[in-house]
Amino acid sequence: MSAIDEKNLVLACLWRLLESEPASEEQVSGWYQRAQFIKNVIRSSSYEIGVPHVIWHYLDDADIRIRDPRYAEAQVLAVRRSIDEWA
Repeated sequence: MSAIDEKNLVLACLWRLLESEPASEEQVSGWYQRAQFIKNVIRSSSYEIGVPHVIWHYLDDADIRIRDPRYAEAQVLAVRRSIDEWA
């Protein structure tokens, strides 16, 4: 898989995660499992694909977003912008 393919895979998975934000505590565990897949892809990459720092926080903060709607809104917006710039 090329660097472009790996980056495109991560981008596609990130968009899917953004579309499936957990709406309750019960959904957080499943969301984190999907986030872990993305982290594994990034960490096992043969290339430096330059994942923006805000995305790493996003992948770890679902529990915080559930408790704090303002934080959730700000973080999701920042991640969407970051993905647009990174793509």
